[in-house]
Amino acid sequence: MDIVNNNKFNINCVIHMSKMYSYLQFMACRELTTFWRLFPDGLKDSGEYKINTGSFKKYCPEQKCNSDIEKINAGCLRLIYDFFIKSGFSADPDTLKNDAVCIIIWLGYILSLKPPNDINTINDFYYSHIENNEEYSNHKNVDTTYTDYKKIIDETKEYMDINISNMSKFYQLLKLLCNMYTAYAAGKSTDVSQYANNFFDEYKKLFDDDNNNNGNSYNKILNVLSNYYNNIETGIRFNNTPITRPKLPTEKAPKKDNVEGIKVTKETETSGETDKLDTETPTPSSNITLSESPLVNKLVIVLPILAAIPFFLGIAYKVNNKELKNYFHYIYANVNKQIIRLLTFYISIRYLDFGSDLKNI
Repeated sequence: MDIVNNNKFNINCVIHMSKMYSYLQFMACRELTTFWRLFPDGLKDSGEYKINTGSFKKYCPEQKCNSDIEKINAGCLRLIYDFFIKSGFSADPDTLKNDAVCIIIWLGYILSLKPPNDINTINDFYYSHIENNEEYSNHKNVDTTYTDYKKIIDETKEYMDINISNMSKFYQLLKLLCNMYTAYAAGKSTDVSQYANNFFDEYKKLFDDDNNNNGNSYNKILNVLSNYYNNIETGIRFNNTPITRPKLPTEKAPKKDNVEGIKVTKETETSGETDKLDTETPTPSSNITLSESPLVNKLVIVLPILAAIPFFLGIAYKVNNKELKNYFHYIYANVNKQIIRLLTFYISIRYLDFGSDLKNI
């Protein structure tokens, strides 16, 4: 009995260690390296997928993949087998989900090369070509929870609400991660750092994108990729290769338009305050300017007349006309009186308190 119990314990330990290292060593990259040789990126010159159909026969209806949809589904089924079944199923829900997201990234990318009609998101493809597809449910698994391939792919539903037009960007990050992993496993520290810098640059663009909202599929896929990035070297035994990599952002950078808007707003507020100060600052001139005061206008008219009177008086003396002299004296005396009255009145409303009621006239 003890021997049996010890064997069970040892088996459980092996399974546990297998789970740990399959995750930490980024199993997806090991399998994708082989898969890409069978189903390469890109399209042929004819616009067809570059697929080695002979390697996917067992995943095609009646062992023949005639349509693009059948080829894509065969690719997904093959990846599920390579990731989880080939080496003996030993994944817990967390590690399975993360690795399965890599399949979703591939699916989204391959769809984006030749977008099918009426397929905008991965969800659209799932409900049209996976949910009721017997190829997924007929391929069985030994696990009691994930009894078939469809149950494995269903673990990624929360990552499917994303437009396929975005998937090429995530696919680029996935390939950079695989390059990092391969370089680190080979002890090439400089190459790892170079790939890490490239990953950081591309990741930051996606992180700052308006599509990245907390809790949506876009954001969740980014979280999976960042987790792989931060733990790329963990679990690779007997490898002490030093690597340096930039720390990924955790908060979005402020948008340039917003920064400029804030700057313009501050400048406008400052300008407005300056204008207000200029308006409120008293000037040496009166509130009633010379050009606007009716009283001053009258003075401007009368003063030239006053200045002309001595000229005419001089003429009167020269002609020795007593009657004309008296007439000009009379005018001169009366004009002087009027000028004095006008000046007195102006001074009273301009400078003295008792003229305050007349200042706005």
